[in-house]
Amino acid sequence: MKTMFKPLGLAAAVAAVSAGYAGVANAQTTQSIGQLGDLGIIPYYTVQGNWVTGVHIINSSDLTQVVKLRLRRGSDSADALDFNLIMSPKDEWTGFIDDSSGDIVFATDDNTCTAPIREDGRFPMPFIFREGAEEGYIEVIGMGSAADNTAIAYAAKHVDGVPRDCGAVASNFFANGVASTTKGIVDNANSVQAVDNVAAYASVVADPDDCVPAATGANTGLPGVCNVPYTDAENGLKVSYFFRDATAGTEMGNNAVHIADFSADPWMSNQETGLFSGDVFGFDFPDLDGGPWVGLDFGTTLRGTYNNLRDGAVLGVSSVLNDWSVASARNVSTDWVVTLPGQYTMIDYITWASGAGLDFDNCATLNDPNTAGDDSIAACDFRDIPVTASIDLYDREEGVIVAEDGDLVISPAPPGERNDVIFPYEVNVIQWTDGTTDPVLPSDYATTVDPSVLGEFGWASLAVSSTTDWAQWVCQFKAVDDTTWDNAPALAPNGTQAPYCVSATGSVPMVGFVAWQRSFPSNPDANYGRLVEHSFTSGVTAP
Repeated sequence: MKTMFKPLGLAAAVAAVSAGYAGVANAQTTQSIGQLGDLGIIPYYTVQGNWVTGVHIINSSDLTQVVKLRLRRGSDSADALDFNLIMSPKDEWTGFIDDSSGDIVFATDDNTCTAPIREDGRFPMPFIFREGAEEGYIEVIGMGSAADNTAIAYAAKHVDGVPRDCGAVASNFFANGVASTTKGIVDNANSVQAVDNVAAYASVVADPDDCVPAATGANTGLPGVCNVPYTDAENGLKVSYFFRDATAGTEMGNNAVHIADFSADPWMSNQETGLFSGDVFGFDFPDLDGGPWVGLDFGTTLRGTYNNLRDGAVLGVSSVLNDWSVASARNVSTDWVVTLPGQYTMIDYITWASGAGLDFDNCATLNDPNTAGDDSIAACDFRDIPVTASIDLYDREEGVIVAEDGDLVISPAPPGERNDVIFPYEVNVIQWTDGTTDPVLPSDYATTVDPSVLGEFGWASLAVSSTTDWAQWVCQFKAVDDTTWDNAPALAPNGTQAPYCVSATGSVPMVGFVAWQRSFPSNPDANYGRLVEHSFTSGVTAP
């Protein structure tokens, strides 16, 4: 079992966990200078070695916020684990990710309502994408806001430190809700909540007629239901994280990357079924391409936000830069994390899941994803990765590098010389080492770089370029009607259906940080670490 250096003050509770283009017209999506937003991206989580990862989420707004919390596997960003938080105004939720039980578990001691409910506060990772999910990144996405005069806000509100009725709150997240009749999600902006006292709720909601006695077999034994409306999520989420290795006595943390005005509409979805069940309104949404599919007309979809994130003013940067050190004599180690979030939006998910057996090696890759495959396997992989990462290395003396005779000058370099590595994953760890320094973050997704020809420390600039083996597209399947959906983009569009994929615009999104650690073998209590976010230069910006 992993040692806890200090009590986490977090601990164990959360719901049935799920694994799993025209685009919307948003207000201008931006990286939040004030570190508040409706989307938070934690660039990295890990349970490798003795590390645990902690997460803090604050709802600073005056409205109840529904929040999707999702762990994405580092290799391919598959949905390894997700659940919903229902946070009353000014609420804070804390949790941590640990694998000391043999399972990867997201656990909490918090009382905040979740969907689904886990009485022990432990959300074990489902098996489907468990392999390789010891590392990854985390999405914290606002799904919608509810005013204080709604049933969900009333039930989620803490009274003496405990929400009134988390069971009633969770009832909003079943599939196939029917207004005034059946509990669950009705559409992206409405749900129905089962309540135990219609009169009590009718006295607090905006319209007493929104709460009615139970009238269908689906609600047998329940005194009634209340309709719940939602507006888009507010820019009120504050997300932070930390890593702790209690054995080494090291802890480091930072803010998440906050995006403001990511959503322009409520993005409510159910937490009962998902894409593997043919449900395009289920727990797989929202994601970094937006909310659930809405309507038969392509133009009405809530999808299409990933290209907003790829803009040079948001996450589509041209390069990132930070420090490095391999001062082994002083036991200083540095690792970089470079995460390329959202690559899963660039695959034909259904073909990948069914026809390709969840194996990218089984995907054909065509330049036009809206045409049928040219072989027995349909096209399904249109991601940026594997990307080529070009690294310019500098020492601390204004970029002037003096190499020993006969050594390669790494940077500046002779014309045409580049220091290139391939990043095949969505989460990539660069371990800076001279061959004697241990990594800060043990990783299955690591690339090692030896900069010692330049000295013990310096800084580097890293730029990535998408693979040239195929064109990049952002892909989507859509509902044909209320109950069926197309396996796109393997099928060509017809006269009544718009294209399933659009060209990826902007640049490859990148987030990350440098992790520093200094150790003192004779006095481990003195060990310390820190995280410093990457600086960046902007990429392609939309006109």
